[in-house]
Amino acid sequence: MNTAEDAIVRLTREVVPGIMVTGMEVAEIDGAPRMGPTFGAMMISGQKAAHLALKALGQPNVLDGSYVGELSPELVLAATETVDS
Repeated sequence: MNTAEDAIVRLTREVVPGIMVTGMEVAEIDGAPRMGPTFGAMMISGQKAAHLALKALGQPNVLDGSYVGELSPELVLAATETVDS
């Protein structure tokens, strides 16, 4: 069951400029399992999408190292599955 959750987070991405896919949309687009992921995977997928949106907008965020200040651990959860950084 962890494989399905990992797939949802790993496949969260920007599909076209300005459009992020996250959560169950990932399962629909990529054919990932729909029954395994729980709300935890959906939350982390949403966090990753938020970080990717900030990156796309050129805003500072923790994933690309452009954030200056105190690092909050809850903001780094999605970073473990990021391939781009």
